[in-house]
Amino acid sequence: MKFRLVYCLSMFVPVAASCGGSSDNPDGGGTGPVGNVVMRDENSYTSTSSLTIPVIQTASGADLQVCWADIMKDILCHDVSATMDIDNVAFLQIPGFPRDVIEDRLAKGTLSPNDVAVYREFNTTGSTTCANLSSFKFGSTLVPATDYVTAANKSYMMLFTTGTVQGSGARTMVFLDPVATSTNTMVKAPASGCDILDFNATLTTRTPLSIPATGEWVVDWSQITKDSMGNAVQFQFIDSVLVGYYEGKTVADLEAMFKDIDRIATTLWTVEVPTGQKHMDLHLAKTEAGAAFPGFTGTGVYAVALMCSTCQVPAPVALSILQPAP
Repeated sequence: MKFRLVYCLSMFVPVAASCGGSSDNPDGGGTGPVGNVVMRDENSYTSTSSLTIPVIQTASGADLQVCWADIMKDILCHDVSATMDIDNVAFLQIPGFPRDVIEDRLAKGTLSPNDVAVYREFNTTGSTTCANLSSFKFGSTLVPATDYVTAANKSYMMLFTTGTVQGSGARTMVFLDPVATSTNTMVKAPASGCDILDFNATLTTRTPLSIPATGEWVVDWSQITKDSMGNAVQFQFIDSVLVGYYEGKTVADLEAMFKDIDRIATTLWTVEVPTGQKHMDLHLAKTEAGAAFPGFTGTGVYAVALMCSTCQVPAPVALSILQPAP
């Protein structure tokens, strides 16, 4: 499964729609499952997540120089090229919450769209690894003298992302702490983000999802009510289904290496989900090369995951171990 580093756009920019919202069933108006393989809460993994974001103390109101040339590892401890992988750097001003509350809400995907008062960004080029705050824009330009000042009720963040979709693809992050007595005007992104995210998944004690070894494989997730962290599922944001095959691996292996669950897969098949749909025929899933899912031909572990490419938490909304049955 692609363990994506993503954050909801509406978390940064106050808009009418958000990662929350209605979870009404557009498939059948509450008529029940339409698939023959019904995923329920007890079939899906659970998880815990926490963030410990480094803090950089700087001069208040200064036009800081922000640099990311030192980044080598992201928050999943995966390799990062500062010139190849960092496409966007974002500045966030979040009033009303101390940093520990922001960490908790980000980790659990519960930060409200209206919590971010100021969002500005800098789109990088391949050779660019530094930019001043006064170069950050989103509609209007960031004004450090007013947008970045010492205040007891404001917190500040920098996000370093892959891709240029606002709020998506975060690779690492830091808090900024403006202090009137500080003379520091340099912000360097951490070389390693390995200690920022603590994410633990539970798979071994969950009930496997029974699926026919042959025949129809229409997976239905309309009966799921919560994601791995216990948040209400917002079905309209599930945009793909992934099937993974893990040759020579056990469920315990997947649990232990969950942050690398896409990298340790022998084969991955994916299929996009129309907005709001709550079922998908796995026959439609394909590899990147276009090979269709062939069924359960191997003796290793199979898993199916529901993905959201624009949600706050960098993990599958739901994931079940598949148990082929005659």
